[in-house]
Amino acid sequence: MRKLFFVCAMAVVSIGQLSAQKVDDFGVFKHFGATLGVGTEGISIGVAAPVTNYLEISMGINFMPAIKPSGDVNIKGGSVNVPQMVNATTPVLDANNRPVYRTYTLDKVNIKGNTARTTLDFKVSAYPFGLRNAFFVAAGFSFGGKKIAKLEGYSAAIANIYAENPYFTDLIDVEVDKYNIAVDRNGNVRGDVRVNAFRPYLGLGYGRLVPKGRVGFRFELGCQFMGKMRVYQNGQELLIDNTINASDDISKIIDKWRVYPVMKFMLTTRIL
Repeated sequence: MRKLFFVCAMAVVSIGQLSAQKVDDFGVFKHFGATLGVGTEGISIGVAAPVTNYLEISMGINFMPAIKPSGDVNIKGGSVNVPQMVNATTPVLDANNRPVYRTYTLDKVNIKGNTARTTLDFKVSAYPFGLRNAFFVAAGFSFGGKKIAKLEGYSAAIANIYAENPYFTDLIDVEVDKYNIAVDRNGNVRGDVRVNAFRPYLGLGYGRLVPKGRVGFRFELGCQFMGKMRVYQNGQELLIDNTINASDDISKIIDKWRVYPVMKFMLTTRIL
């Protein structure tokens, strides 16, 4: 990805050295531009075209790198009472004919996230001052996969519980934010965080996507309205458990915001 960024940047600079001709009137689709950017949506590339001196339309693709935050989460209850079994149907009984249980005290489990994803966007940028000033306001939408993060973890202690007690069939859960995520019999924890696939966008900034010269720069701030975050496991949405205090590390990573902040720096070039 770094090599792609470098090659694109050198190509843009090379184009800029070919001509310094300025545009006095953009017209309707008389010119086209290409962009290369970096920001909170990852690395982006795109194309744009003016629709009069006051409007531009653009399409882009954003590549979010695989950032992998991690944190410790609690085992639900902090311990597990496992009935001792002779076989799948016969429990071990004490002298008073009561089932015998073994209690396992469990520590926290480390969970790692993965934010790698790709999104497409379409935007309309309006320049209220026309050619006199490059200030703009923008509106549009982003579209991509619903998954914005994957969650994975492993607990050797829980894997050992299932190995030592082959007839134990109850689920052992970890508490991620206000959700209970089951640990499988191999000790693995897997889930994902999802938002709306269609995400409206509003923003503002300075700089044209199709510059008056050959090369320009653009800075943009905005909000992507992604909706409520939801946690899934095995394709099924997990329900919120309001009895969970949600004080672990991951609850600080799984944000409660319904908007995603966008900040982007872009290198722009006019290719026609």
